[in-house]
Amino acid sequence: MSARPSSHHFGSTSSTSSSTSSGSDSDSSSSGHRYSMDSIALPIASVEVLRCMRCARSVEATSTDDVSTMGMVRIAHNLYYCERCAKMVGYK
Repeated sequence: MSARPSSHHFGSTSSTSSSTSSGSDSDSSSSGHRYSMDSIALPIASVEVLRCMRCARSVEATSTDDVSTMGMVRIAHNLYYCERCAKMVGYK
């Protein structure tokens, strides 16, 4: 008799689990949005704001873009001059 309640307990756990999964299946549109938001949270190419450290001119570029085509000169990690300021200070 003690085996029966424990099997009933596992049966209720599995039925709860299956009802939870069927509940998530019925809410597939909301869980689909969650999965798509996860993929947006970890993009392959991220958008970076490149700001000149002298005149504060800013340009938005993706991480796959070439910085020089955006009119910016990279002088160190996350430090940029715009082409105009780079010429003024003699960096370019």
